[in-house]
Amino acid sequence: MNWKNRTNLVLPLLTASLLLMAIMNVTVRAAESPEMSGNPLFPGWYADPEGVIFGDEYWIFPTYSAPYKQQLHLDAFSSKDLVHWTKHERVLDNKAVTWVHMAMWAPAVVARDGKYYLFFGGNDVHEGEIGGIGVAVADKPGGPYKDYLGKPLIGNIINGAQPIDQFVFLDKDGQYYMIYGGWGHCNIAKLNSDFNGFIPFDDGVTFKEITPKGYVEGPFMFLKDGRYYFMWSEGGWGGPNYSVAYAIADSPLGPFKRIGKVLQQDPQVATGAGHHSVIHDQKADIWYAIYHRRPLTERDANHRVTCIDRMYFDENGFIKPIKITHEGVPARKLEKSVDDKDQNPSKNTFTNPLNPGADPWMQTYRGNYYLTTTQGNCIRMWKAPTLAGLKTANAVMLWRDSNPERSDGIWAPEFHLINGRWYLYYTAMAATKVDTTHRMHVLESEGDDPLGPYHYKGRLFDPTNDQYAIDGSVFQHPGDGAWYFLWAAHPGHVINIARMKNPWTLATPGVVIPASGFGCEEVREGPVVLKRNGKLFLTYSACDTGKPDYKIGMLIADDTADVMNPASWKQYPRPVFERNDENGVFGPGHHGFFQSPDGSEDWIVYHGKTTSQYTYRGRTTRAQKFIWNADGTPDFGTPYSLDTVLEEPSKVSAK
Repeated sequence: MNWKNRTNLVLPLLTASLLLMAIMNVTVRAAESPEMSGNPLFPGWYADPEGVIFGDEYWIFPTYSAPYKQQLHLDAFSSKDLVHWTKHERVLDNKAVTWVHMAMWAPAVVARDGKYYLFFGGNDVHEGEIGGIGVAVADKPGGPYKDYLGKPLIGNIINGAQPIDQFVFLDKDGQYYMIYGGWGHCNIAKLNSDFNGFIPFDDGVTFKEITPKGYVEGPFMFLKDGRYYFMWSEGGWGGPNYSVAYAIADSPLGPFKRIGKVLQQDPQVATGAGHHSVIHDQKADIWYAIYHRRPLTERDANHRVTCIDRMYFDENGFIKPIKITHEGVPARKLEKSVDDKDQNPSKNTFTNPLNPGADPWMQTYRGNYYLTTTQGNCIRMWKAPTLAGLKTANAVMLWRDSNPERSDGIWAPEFHLINGRWYLYYTAMAATKVDTTHRMHVLESEGDDPLGPYHYKGRLFDPTNDQYAIDGSVFQHPGDGAWYFLWAAHPGHVINIARMKNPWTLATPGVVIPASGFGCEEVREGPVVLKRNGKLFLTYSACDTGKPDYKIGMLIADDTADVMNPASWKQYPRPVFERNDENGVFGPGHHGFFQSPDGSEDWIVYHGKTTSQYTYRGRTTRAQKFIWNADGTPDFGTPYSLDTVLEEPSKVSAK
């Protein structure tokens, strides 16, 4: 073949190869460039956007940005990916809220117990009116919403604050707060459980002013790493310098000292960037700022559009300045999870285990579950509105001790509400890690929040038998009203009981209560009292917890009996909860009890493992419902396998 013929053959091949490479390169680059949301997010004049995550959907509830007396309805928008938005028209209008005739604005939406509550500003200070904050309710986030009260929830001026721009904040203890206010004043108040009124603070005041320097309107609050971030809008809403600033505090009540602006105009992009909200994709730990701004060429103050951009934090937890863009954010789908503001996950079932720890203790408080387990060198707690939510909830560090006499081997924490304070009982040993140094200790909360903060109250001990002591628990006697302390002690690793002088001191020496080990006598521990049907049921764990035969036994006494008299307690003849080889559950024990949020169901929480080997590894936290026998005794049933799908505990339906 001559060169000419070769050239005629090679050139087309080279051309085809280069063309294919170019196509491939374009394809690769296209794949590398994610689809973007763009700004604004959707057509139309929309301001004051409230961004919320419900299940696996993003929702935005904005103000319809029109002149007064035309803002008589609210629309909503939902998206699976932040790029493609569905409009839900007129989720609320003044036909459903007869007291509104001038304006409806700045919505804030909360999901609770299968209902969705939309708080909104109604009317305004015009024509002799003050305006007010209303609330509407629906069965789904897209409405339709109906007026909940038939009148404003707040309809007067308190502490100088115009009743507008309400935000509802859920604190870590399950308490909902309303934070609101215009005219440069901001108030905070505790919402009651029905969302139809307010609860006074401990000092008797219902509305507390928390106004930081520079505040104008549009408050927003969120929790991150145990700290309260308070954000607000400043400047004039109709001007180019409308912006967002923030502060950080250790309490939702402040004090809040202004740190600085984080969201404001960019003369190259848009003006008047403000009145925002924040959403947090917990699974990916991505934070977004949802806000309104005004196009550069627009002079109409009402022409505001809803936009989204990323929000970042530096290594010290401070918010970095938010860069406003035309591009917006990349498309992102959500995994179904319980978000800070999503208290209604789509599933009402769960599977065990709930936690990888052993020795669990759980309480239901203000609609949330609080769980602790053995952590070894500290005490941690998890909080969630569902049992399924506990599996993905972030742990809160409650206590770590530097005192070498009690800094290691921290086991079996239990927390009990006594006279308005939480008392956390736990076992700890010395830094020498000598097992016989284990003793009982008590922490006291500084308020009524199970998450603390806590301070060390003291060592709880029997001076007549100050030896190895673990697994402390307390109960109040229905007969004499006194509190009693139960624990496992040497000699013999057996159950002891003593009457208490106060939550951190014993009033009497301990008395041993004999209890059967059912042929496995080396250990009786983890005592817990259950009260029902005129009886006290002292349940306990028997056998070595590393063995597959670790199990729960029970003693019974009348609820008027002298519980310090061992003869008052009668041994139940057989274990009440034990291994189930068919279900693959071994060593079930070290347990506690809790009720469903509506109080209609009784539940046991315990640890178990999936191996019949003698080992302390692999003990995980599980929970299941139990019932009561005709003779008034509890029937705990058998432990379920880990692949059993269980229904969530029952909750009270909202009105």
